[in-house]
Parts: sequence; structure tokens; C-alpha cells
Amino acid sequence: MNQVITNPVEEKKDTTFSAESNGKTIAEPVKTSTTGAFKMGLFSNGVQLGWMGQTDAGWAILVTDETKAIQLEQYPYNGTDYFRIKDTSRYMSVSNNSYIGFYSWTSATGFTLKGSHLVAGYNGQQLSLYSKDNAYLYAWDAYTVLDVKFI
Repeated sequence: MNQVITNPVEEKKDTTFSAESNGKTIAEPVKTSTTGAFKMGLFSNGVQLGWMGQTDAGWAILVTDETKAIQLEQYPYNGTDYFRIKDTSRYMSVSNNSYIGFYSWTSATGFTLKGSHLVAGYNGQQLSLYSKDNAYLYAWDAYTVLDVKFI
């Protein structure tokens, strides 16, 4: 079912984020978390690199200016967490080449927080960064795995 990618940064990404539908036919989850909206702080070796932001095309990126950070809401569903951009219907997802982005609920990817790492249900890989120059966020363990804090 899932395509195996040897190195996502070498794969050509679509101009606009798209994710494979995982076949969800159920209604969007009802928010049950009391954490409210938050920004996702991204850290490596205890040093904050920045926050999760997004491009105009819906790709998740590292931003160093806090005013460009997106606000997320956490939606626990069947033991897995989903993250939606506040006041939208766009959920954090993993593309078939392991890029992170935001798409509809039908393609939303569930994540599990293991310690301070987010692990994508789609491919079992952790939230990572290839380089600060590249800035795109991935679900790919071979890159710099990021620690996350909900701020």
C-alpha cells in the first residue's frame, strides 16, 4: 500500500501538497482535547530551531519567525492524534513521498507522540528536517528527527 521512498528530498514534489486518501468515510472527529490552539515548537538537541509553518501550497515547513507559525488544534481519535490548522478543515498529512503538509480529513495522517517525537501512522517515521535551508518537514527517520513542544 505505502510506496517505499529511499530519499524523499530527491523526489520531485507536487506544486501543491496532496496526500493519498486513506479511505476515511467517517465524519471529521469532534475536538475532545482541552489544550486549545497551540504552535508546534521544533527542537533539535535541546535547541529550538523554530516553529511549524506552511507554504502557500500547503507544505509544512520550519519557520524561524514566530509570527509565521501556524496554530494547530489536536484531535484525538481512536488512540491517535490528528492535528488541524485552527479554523480550517485542513489536517496534517504525509504525502506518498514522506513530505508533511495539510489536506482534508479524508487524507489526514494520525500521529503518535512518543516521548517528544511525533511518529506518523502513515509510514511509522518521525517528524524530521532535512536542512534549515531546505526547510520542508518530513516523516523520515534518516533526517534530523525533531523534538516537538506544543507552545
